[in-house]
Amino acid sequence: MIKKRIAGLDTLRGLGVLIVVLVHAGFSEPALRSTLLFVIPLFYIAAGCVYNDTLSLPALIKNKFRRLIIPYLFYLAAGFIIYFIGNCMLLGQPFNFQLFDILSTDRMFIPYIASLWFFESIFWCYLLFGILKKLTRNDLQLGIGSLLIGISGCVLSKVAVLPMSFDTSMTWLPLFYIGNMLPKYPLGKKILQGEYWLPATIAVVGCCFIYKHFGFNTGYCFNMFVGNIPVILLLTLGATIGITIVCCKLGEVPFLSYIGRNSLPIFAGHQVVVVAVHQSLIHLGVELDSVLLHWTLFLTSLFGSIAIGLLLRRYAPALIGEHPQPSK
Repeated sequence: MIKKRIAGLDTLRGLGVLIVVLVHAGFSEPALRSTLLFVIPLFYIAAGCVYNDTLSLPALIKNKFRRLIIPYLFYLAAGFIIYFIGNCMLLGQPFNFQLFDILSTDRMFIPYIASLWFFESIFWCYLLFGILKKLTRNDLQLGIGSLLIGISGCVLSKVAVLPMSFDTSMTWLPLFYIGNMLPKYPLGKKILQGEYWLPATIAVVGCCFIYKHFGFNTGYCFNMFVGNIPVILLLTLGATIGITIVCCKLGEVPFLSYIGRNSLPIFAGHQVVVVAVHQSLIHLGVELDSVLLHWTLFLTSLFGSIAIGLLLRRYAPALIGEHPQPSK
């Protein structure tokens, strides 16, 4: 268990959120698209690093329900209200219930609720890992169990897709395990101290180049892998560990680290804002394929989500999974 906050992990999460916002805003430059190789997996590495080994399973579930599921439900409700007022009342469009089908397993059609898929996935990941911790006796058994669940998740995503991102959480559980092991062993501690940053940088660039050159797909939100899956997973592991080392070497980075410390409310707020704005522009017939619009979406969703998070932290912290601040 990590006893003190590692600044590099905040930078890591902040980088991930920033890339996600850029991609969702419509930017599609090759260099940016290649970062999809590590941008989602890095969150599982970071989550594994800060996993609290001392919590009992009921305490873990209670903690993560507060931190993940309550914000998930709040932002879902907020998205529902915005959609109903904007799409149905103001624009006079029919209500599409399929957009809010939380049990959807159609990976070709992403419902509105799927924009918050990460909250579900990381919650299941914590739960699966917590159960494995109780069923195994040592780190080797825990690693084997995590790997078997990860393989099962890959298979299920192809043959029997599970709702609510459960198979996605299974697939990325091995990375959660790796993250949890980093603070426990000498090599992992060196990684979290930012050592080997130069070869790590080369590894990140190399893995991303190979990923883009061969046209692989990591699945991003879901596990829709395209290409040689073992190679994809090896490239993902190399790039994710590499970017973790680089960010730990950088340590605290102004604004980027702030985004990382507040990654969940910013991520969720961004999803609600960017989807609402994007859908509104579609209904208004605005040309979406322009750099100016992409920057507008990016800045609006990023700073809008930060503002929403600040307001909620002050007036309703429980809605973003936080405890109320003690009165002075």
